[in-house]
Amino acid sequence: MFFFNNYEQSIHQLPRKETYLKEDLMKEKFLLSVDNKLEVYWAPFEYINKEAKVIILGITPGWTQMQLAFNYVRKNIGVEDKETMLRNAKKQASFGGKGIRKNLIEMLDEIELNKHLNITSCAELYEDSNHLLHSSSALRYPAFINKKNYTGSTPSMLKHPVLFQMIHELLVPELSEVKDAVIIPAGKAVTEVVRYLVDEGKIHNKTILYDFPHPSGANGHRKKQYEEKKEYFIGKLKDHFN
Repeated sequence: MFFFNNYEQSIHQLPRKETYLKEDLMKEKFLLSVDNKLEVYWAPFEYINKEAKVIILGITPGWTQMQLAFNYVRKNIGVEDKETMLRNAKKQASFGGKGIRKNLIEMLDEIELNKHLNITSCAELYEDSNHLLHSSSALRYPAFINKKNYTGSTPSMLKHPVLFQMIHELLVPELSEVKDAVIIPAGKAVTEVVRYLVDEGKIHNKTILYDFPHPSGANGHRKKQYEEKKEYFIGKLKDHFN
């Protein structure tokens, strides 16, 4: 399970809480890498769904997603087997938070991904049809700048040595395990990473919805970007699934 076994004891030592604070989790025992203002922490985002039909790729788990995943694992460690627990932690946390998952589901339904997957709504990808989805991030583990969520641009993921290394050592092998799935890179920064990996011959997924807007409510250009590319997304999905 990648690094999970290294952190199992530390997870057992965490207090059981409804909501964790940053001082609970952003501790040295979970710190993977530090470079000036950048910090990367381990979090339980290691499950890979090799049978998925679609990969939704965020930038990096933010603080909200980090604490949701830890919360699930702390409550269920020793109750569920490790694979089930890590799968459910990811299901609980991916694009979790204020409105972000709702925005994402609405966008995916409008381009008819739900119809191609034979489900009523893409909300089911986070429920009973989770086996169709692999949720991930360009940076698997949560990255923070000055203790705030890293947003993908400063520094560039492709120019910062720590972030660049994470992409090559974690993302590339991960995507190679789900190689027939459609990739939906959320946001400009993730699109740049995926384009780079395709150009370098590192990944070979045939269908990629480049320039899919990030579903965050903080993305003020989301709706305009989405409307401009919507027909392109619909066409790409039709070509892939038909």
